[in-house]
Amino acid sequence: MCLLTGSLNMKPKVHVSKDESELTANVQQYLAERISYLSEQNGTIGIGVSGGSMITIFSNAILSIKNLNWKKIRIFMVDERNVATGDPESNHGEYIRKFPENLRDVIVPVPIYENVQMTAEFYEMNLRKYLLPDQFNSCARFDILLLGVGPDGHTASIFPGDRLEKCTDLNWVAAVFDSPKPPPTRVTLTMNIINHAKNVAFIITGKQKAEIVRGILEQNSDYPAAHVRPVNDKLDMFLDEEAATGIPLHESPSTSSPEPDSPPANYEG
Repeated sequence: MCLLTGSLNMKPKVHVSKDESELTANVQQYLAERISYLSEQNGTIGIGVSGGSMITIFSNAILSIKNLNWKKIRIFMVDERNVATGDPESNHGEYIRKFPENLRDVIVPVPIYENVQMTAEFYEMNLRKYLLPDQFNSCARFDILLLGVGPDGHTASIFPGDRLEKCTDLNWVAAVFDSPKPPPTRVTLTMNIINHAKNVAFIITGKQKAEIVRGILEQNSDYPAAHVRPVNDKLDMFLDEEAATGIPLHESPSTSSPEPDSPPANYEG
């Protein structure tokens, strides 16, 4: 079993950007620093990404990093609707359309079956081809996970009231049968897999998400996003100015650009 989370006293490192262009540049810097250190090691660099506005932000950020060794990069969906890649609702399909044709193979597909439970099981098999489990807890360890949030506080496809926290050595991915957002059937990484990632960051934009930002920082347990507490106690939040209006007055966000560290402050090899 891998039911660990980080400390309740964990404080995310918050980066506030004036607009999407600056936010994308900050995400690019975050990715470039971590990928640079990870590239010095052997093996695949596993990056998990979410949908929504992140598709454009992440794609622009990573595609603008110079001299990237794409042979080491594999990009995975944090969650996916149980629809074909050609469907406009498909996160995988949207990323494919953002990437140049010669790089599309770095995006690992979610094999879609009519039975969403089969989709979850076969996607987990794909993950196991690339990601090594934690030595002690049998959980996958993504190198980088980028998460979004919904206005109801969901992250990935873990919605309020869901019980997807359990993770056994055979359960990295969960099937969702009754998502409150259409389409109802999806697959998602479990919360435990999220919390075992080496580098975790939220990317949150828009005034409608300000209350969720507050809920994450104040650990409002009604919001699934507030349960993201990485076991290494390291979490970044990239916000635009509208989302940042939710920062409680007693919190002090960092400057708009994350300071370069050597190694990166939130890096874990």
